[in-house]
Amino acid sequence: MLDMQVGEITAFWDPSPKGYRSRTTVTFGTSLRVPPPFDFDLDTSEFAAGADVES
Repeated sequence: MLDMQVGEITAFWDPSPKGYRSRTTVTFGTSLRVPPPFDFDLDTSEFAAGADVES
């Protein structure tokens, strides 16, 4: 999930009948670890250019 107003990205994983059991949220510019089965680090620095967050 991208929140362009706050400048954060969230990855959800480990689904259950009541929702996701796990999540990771980082601010734009920080690498986001995407867990297996994808298993990679997402560079979020480009998202910061389009964000509405004041510096």
